[in-house]
Amino acid sequence: MLDNERNVVVKDHRKVRLRFALAYPSPYVVGMSNLAVRLLYEWINNRDDALCERFFFADYGGMPKSIESGMSLKNFDVMGFSLQHEMDYLRMLDMIARSSIPLRKGERTGPVVIAGGPSVTSNPLPLAPFVDFFVIGEVEPILDQLLGALHGRRERVEEALASIPGVYRYGSTAERIFVKDLNLAYHSLRQVHSTSDEGFSSSFLLEVSRGCSRGCRFCMECFLYSPKRERSLKAINRIVEEGIPLTGVNKVTCISSAFFDHSDLTGILASLKDRGLRFSLPSVRISEVKEEFIELLASGGQRTLTLAPETPSERLRSIINKRFEDDQLYGTLAKARAAGISSVKLYFMLGIPGETDSDVAELKNMLSRIISVGFKPNSIHISINLMIPKSNTPFQWAPIIAKKDFDRRLTLFRRICSDLSIRRVEAMDYRWGVVQAYLSTAGVEASEVLTSLALDLERGGRGDLGAWRRVLRVFGREIEGLYVPKKLEDPLPWESIKGTVPKSILWHEFERATVDAYARGL
Repeated sequence: MLDNERNVVVKDHRKVRLRFALAYPSPYVVGMSNLAVRLLYEWINNRDDALCERFFFADYGGMPKSIESGMSLKNFDVMGFSLQHEMDYLRMLDMIARSSIPLRKGERTGPVVIAGGPSVTSNPLPLAPFVDFFVIGEVEPILDQLLGALHGRRERVEEALASIPGVYRYGSTAERIFVKDLNLAYHSLRQVHSTSDEGFSSSFLLEVSRGCSRGCRFCMECFLYSPKRERSLKAINRIVEEGIPLTGVNKVTCISSAFFDHSDLTGILASLKDRGLRFSLPSVRISEVKEEFIELLASGGQRTLTLAPETPSERLRSIINKRFEDDQLYGTLAKARAAGISSVKLYFMLGIPGETDSDVAELKNMLSRIISVGFKPNSIHISINLMIPKSNTPFQWAPIIAKKDFDRRLTLFRRICSDLSIRRVEAMDYRWGVVQAYLSTAGVEASEVLTSLALDLERGGRGDLGAWRRVLRVFGREIEGLYVPKKLEDPLPWESIKGTVPKSILWHEFERATVDAYARGL
């Protein structure tokens, strides 16, 4: 992609002390849509004593090569993996193995392996035998200290890293670190981006806030990245004023899990509009949305509104603590359609605790109302996911819906959409949802399964569900039974990680959800 990128940095390996491989175990277009990749790349390359080159996952079995120099991972001093979710784990191991680097840290003498990101901040244990050090939380407060410690022989590096706050090694403890004032935090300005792609990877990524205070009980963002913090309009204007000329684009993508809770959200979009920029939001929260805001969004070039009702049932929304009135949903969509937004994407979940077929049947009325406000069936895109229990959320104790129930409700879901002539319906494979739940809540024992999967890749496997079935057969297990919900008295594998929401509070929220699920006429 080097010829189709702007702001790439290429340095001479012989003239720096630290060679940092920034590895993102997903395809290029996904990785370059991630603001952390752009921030780390720019920050490290701003240092005279270091270089940073990017690696992305192309295909199982392929040799990972740097975008900048074409070199292998083994030619670098550090491999830094950014892990956004559990499905990255096997791809990470494949990237290491295909680079002729031992998987297990005790067998390595070469590059130090560091991993960070939401999934390992929440629970690093499944990767503990493979990763030398984990960054728990947000890296900005310690990044320069971290880079300074990575110089020199491996033994000295390991000793230096062990004393840095927020750095975790299996068998020790660590406390989550986070940026306390987002206005003072570094923001990537000279963003490297694709000049040939039309997605997020060719847009200026603008972070307006972090964290979310809404408390949806299934959502890791709400509980792992507290407290919610926002950038002021003044700080955002400065970033845009400096960053847009350096990046050379005319489109901004606002990055935030709680944009609608920003104290000056209309001011942000109005400022972007006044600069003649196009802009978009990945998702819009369902609430009492002012017409002015929707009109600003449409004037910025957004033609698809993305919403996550999660369920058509108001009762189930109470269980997951995602509270909004149906009229708020239809009011938002009516304003969007009137402003010229022509399509809508809706995210739903199946398997919320206490869910029944009747809850799913409420979808017919919801979709009918959406069509009635002006969205044609062929303009509605629906994505259906499994409700996946995640570590460090109240639902980390929740069971997973049985496959037969999931399949029946998914069939009902699809039938309702078909009856309304809605054809764009996609659904997660139930088995991958179980795998995610297992990796999110498992302990170090999961590393044995991951090791076997990595060996299966070496024998020509593809990392698919067939590979999981073959490997689990050796352990006497099946995918459908892989996830086993924990009990309150069970120790949580990640309890050595401090600074997250206390277990007692999470359990209290789970108990409240259970009351909502089972004490309301069920």
